[in-house]
Parts: sequence; structure tokens; C-alpha cells
Amino acid sequence: MSEWLSILSSALLMLIMIDPSDKILLVSLLREDFHIEDIRTLIVRANLIGFILLVLFALTGKIILQEIFHIDLNALRVAGGFVLFKIGLEALESGGMVTLKKEKNILALAAVPVATPLIAGPAAITTAITLTAEYGITVSTAAIFIAILLTAMVMIVTLYALKNVRKTTLGVFIRIIGLFTMAIGAQMMVQGVVGIYLSMIQ
Repeated sequence: MSEWLSILSSALLMLIMIDPSDKILLVSLLREDFHIEDIRTLIVRANLIGFILLVLFALTGKIILQEIFHIDLNALRVAGGFVLFKIGLEALESGGMVTLKKEKNILALAAVPVATPLIAGPAAITTAITLTAEYGITVSTAAIFIAILLTAMVMIVTLYALKNVRKTTLGVFIRIIGLFTMAIGAQMMVQGVVGIYLSMIQ
């Protein structure tokens, strides 16, 4: 039971880091220039790539950081928390984080920028690594899968159900998510600083 609670709470955290609300705006922008079938293919491909990238970082991130670069996990929490705080602040100020270059071939957008950094961005990657360190690879992978699945479902529903998404209305929601993201980033920084301090005095 406790493992399921860990998975659900971790999935919720990962979902916040991926930020499906921003993907609603993304799909809305794509609908203006591309066919629905092409956008659907983009959604599936981008989320699959994002899932693979996040799982790879969850599996190897801690080893790369500690064995190769000798970076303490608490230092990663501080750096990741700063990145989250900055992303949340940008969302709070602008009401959106979607930037797209005009492409004739929509599938050229699947890997970059949709899969990374819009899905598997710095915040999600940092979260994947820290979740593996705290709960293990099983919980981390399950959380990533649930978060990616929900993100893809939100994008598909937006594609077929919402013909016109008001950017001003969505912007308010994204700003609220940005505030929560800032709070999570601040908490991560505090946990990292406390962890570094405790390791120094032991």
C-alpha cells in the first residue's frame, strides 16, 4: 500500500514537472497550421521519446552524477530546485512556456522541442533522478509512465474536444501551475541545503 502511495505521489510530482497545461496551448497552436492526424502522430511519438529519455535518466542519472562527475544528490536538489523556481517564475510572469519554430514537416518537432525540453525538460529530468534515489527505479519508472500517459491523454483530448482554447483563460491556469512549481523548487533547494549542511557536520 505504501508503495502505491509513493507511486501516486511521485507521479503527481512528475506530472507537475511536465506541466500538461502547457501542452494544451501547444496543441492549440499546432491546430492552426497542421492536420489532426499529423498532430496525433506527433503526440504519440513525442511522449514516447520523452518517456524513454526520462527512464534513461532515472536509470543512469545518479551513476553519472556520483561516479563520473562526483556530484552529490543534495547539490542536484539545489540546482534542480533553482531551475524549477526559474521555470515557475517564467510561467507566472508570462502565462506560458511554449515556443515553436515554423516547420513544414510537423514530425520534425517531435524530438525537439516537444519531447525535449517541453516534456523531458530539466525539471522532469531532475525529478526522475531524485525519485530513483529516494524510492528506487520501480517507483520512479511507474511514476514516469503514469505522468507521460496522462500528459498524452490530455493532449489527445485537447486535439479532438477543444477546437479553440482561449489563451487568456489558459494563461491564468498556467500561472497557477507556475506558482506551485516555484514552491516545489524552493522546497527542493531547502532540502538540498539542509542535506549538504548535515553531511558537513557529521
